[in-house]
Amino acid sequence: MSRASFRTQIAYGMGGLSTVLPDLIIMQWLMARYVPPNAPALLPAAWLGLLILCGRMTEGLSCPVVGHWSDTCRHRWGRRLPFLRLGILPYLAILFLLFNPPEALPQPLLLLWTLLLMEVYFFLYTAVFTPYLALLPEIAPESNDRVRLMTFQAVFIVLGTFVFAAMGESLKRWGWTAAMAGTVLLIAVFFLPVCTRVREQHRFAGGDLPLRLGPSLRLTLGNRPFWFVLASTSCYFYALNGVLLLIPYWVVGYLGGNEGDVTWIMAPYLLVNLACFFLFNALAPRLGKHPLLLFTYLGTGLGLAALTLAGHLPCGTPFSQSAVLMALLGIPMAGFMVLPYPVLSDVIDYDAQRTGRRREAVYFGVQGVAQKTAVGLSVLTFALLRYLAPDPALGLRIMLLCCAAACLAAALIFLPYPLREK
Repeated sequence: MSRASFRTQIAYGMGGLSTVLPDLIIMQWLMARYVPPNAPALLPAAWLGLLILCGRMTEGLSCPVVGHWSDTCRHRWGRRLPFLRLGILPYLAILFLLFNPPEALPQPLLLLWTLLLMEVYFFLYTAVFTPYLALLPEIAPESNDRVRLMTFQAVFIVLGTFVFAAMGESLKRWGWTAAMAGTVLLIAVFFLPVCTRVREQHRFAGGDLPLRLGPSLRLTLGNRPFWFVLASTSCYFYALNGVLLLIPYWVVGYLGGNEGDVTWIMAPYLLVNLACFFLFNALAPRLGKHPLLLFTYLGTGLGLAALTLAGHLPCGTPFSQSAVLMALLGIPMAGFMVLPYPVLSDVIDYDAQRTGRRREAVYFGVQGVAQKTAVGLSVLTFALLRYLAPDPALGLRIMLLCCAAACLAAALIFLPYPLREK
């Protein structure tokens, strides 16, 4: 198979911004939109946590269905592009509406409105971005090519993360409607090239005899190396979502700042993350993906545990201590931007050798079931801690420790992973 051209790499890489930016905003700002740290709540925190969990579970359950649908698609555009081209505009419309609810509605109707929008949003997210991710093994046929392509993609992911970091300042200046309108437009602009410039190889799964969903899922779950990737990345997503979720509450509720100060806590983290991102890209061909991903899991767990000490260290203010500890977290967390999808692509290649079938999207879909459920559980954990903890600061620290424990569990799970570079 021919390698991707430079134009294709740019087009696919730009989609990284469109993939990461809305998910980061949902993880960090959706709870803050409906349950503001310093204003009356539109919905009770526990109810909103339950709605997000339901939405994430719907997203997770739809992932293998969408993945199988994409693997067996016979459209003239290919297996992936129909989902990207037809789904992106409805998805963006729902994203905008989700952050601009009709606040004048009675709370029961607002609850129903939010539930419906959330279910549609998470389904459309799956329908657009699972096929997008499944393009990776096709575009980059070799393991090292995948790391390089993810490096290129991650340049745009970092750009999206910087935009995300500025979200607090944007909200402070322009409010929810204008900030989300600009966000939606930016996502559309960066996703347009992958919809129009990328061409598929038209490799259908199993020739003219595609598997049904049930047998395809059984083959996927029978792939032993996949379980190590599935379980470890799900634990890490629990932690990642939990951290992003609590940062606005940490800044506003614990540090006494405002929404704009969230940007200044995130900025040191992102700068260090960007620098170390290129370091991981350089080290992956030499050291291998397995030890570097283990370092990512262990380093993040220790860093999150250390963050609980912010405000109790002997030097600096609580704000400066939080900023420094977040910056240090950027070192191990850079590995998660580069390594998991190339590792999963290696697992997919192993499956193709065993079965003679290319079923990329169903793997990304099944992975989504566990990951999105883990994300939903982290939201529910956070909401319950806010409700049950007698001291809000104590609840935030307990959440950080839960996230640290999830990262350490990810490391233990991934340690015996069998598909390592020789």
